[in-house]
Amino acid sequence: MAEPEVKFTVAPRLVVASLERKGSYSEILESMKQLKDFIDSKGIEQSGYPFCLYYDNHTETAEEDLKSEACIPVRGPFEPEGMYRLKEFPETEVAETRHTGPPEEFSRTYGPFLEGLINGGFRIVGPAREYYMTVSDVRGPGAGFLIQQPITRK
Repeated sequence: MAEPEVKFTVAPRLVVASLERKGSYSEILESMKQLKDFIDSKGIEQSGYPFCLYYDNHTETAEEDLKSEACIPVRGPFEPEGMYRLKEFPETEVAETRHTGPPEEFSRTYGPFLEGLINGGFRIVGPAREYYMTVSDVRGPGAGFLIQQPITRK
């Protein structure tokens, strides 16, 4: 199996609207649509590609306990409301790769990607960010067009 191509870069500071959820990762599209409807209804301007955070390994965590988060970069702060949050991600060093193939095969990318980082002297610091071109592209882990993993050097 070919190793995923990895690029190291610095992800810029981001201000996002976010919506957390628990349960099957396959349901993240509904959360993303809800979040998009919320920012549109409030006149909040989207400023970048939507992305999702997947906090747990689905092979080690019960489906009902899986935590994920839909995020949409926005132009500026807004007043959080109910389950809709304002979150800031600082500028951070990341490793990037892309998944090719169906979402069901994302472990083909994630396994070698994360293992290569750990074996290469990096520490994983937080969940990976999976970026999508549009809200409707969100189909679950491994379906993003770009995967960014925040890292630090050991």
